[in-house]
Amino acid sequence: MGTVLLGTSGWDYPEWVGRVYPPHGVRDRLRYYATRFTTVEVNSTFYRLPPVAVAESWARRTPSGFRFAAKFPQTITHDRRLVGTAEEMRRFLAVLQPLRTAGKFAAALLQLPPSLKFEPGTVRAFYESLPADLPVAVEFREPSWLDPASFDLLREFHLAYTIVDEPMLPIQLETTAPFAYVRWHGHGREVWYDYTYSADELAAWVPRVQQLADRVPEVYGFFNNHFRGDAALNAETLRVRLGVGPPPWAPRLG
Repeated sequence: MGTVLLGTSGWDYPEWVGRVYPPHGVRDRLRYYATRFTTVEVNSTFYRLPPVAVAESWARRTPSGFRFAAKFPQTITHDRRLVGTAEEMRRFLAVLQPLRTAGKFAAALLQLPPSLKFEPGTVRAFYESLPADLPVAVEFREPSWLDPASFDLLREFHLAYTIVDEPMLPIQLETTAPFAYVRWHGHGREVWYDYTYSADELAAWVPRVQQLADRVPEVYGFFNNHFRGDAALNAETLRVRLGVGPPPWAPRLG
């Protein structure tokens, strides 16, 4: 079975103090987070790219086996809508480079806007602009992207289909790249990710994740339901149910 790496979407949440982080807090939340998880998804790059020095510090503060995923900036996906993105792409790749150099990069997450429909020509042109050696996971947010032609493009360019658990799209265990990428958003009534996964819901994901791990060498999974620290607790519960141990470096850092 392939390697399964589970984590959360982000780590710097004040409400996690007392439930995920110690009640008195910690000086370095990322370092503490890395004692419990093997991977994390960086959300902040979607809103604003940090200085390259910040990414360098992420690499320094985490163990050698730790992996980062990072969202494409919204200027690429939502503002320019995949067209004319060369300058934004250059800046994004510069931020990713320290993580790639350190061997700590998992994938870049291309989270598409829900208002963007699938248009084969535009999508092909954008995929062609991506560096061939950059691992990318594409998250659909609009049903027209579930067209077979869209999946064919993912396979052609070796990009991963992002498997989502959310109210708007079905769960599809598609593998279109050398790795699998899963995101648990939740099913909250007003806000999707204001949600706590039940034990039964997590148990239902065990055979799904195992099926993915039978197909590809690596499966990355991230819980986005960060309210109250639920993402961290749900991720750890699923890890245990899958029989995956804690990070091998945890005793040393802890």
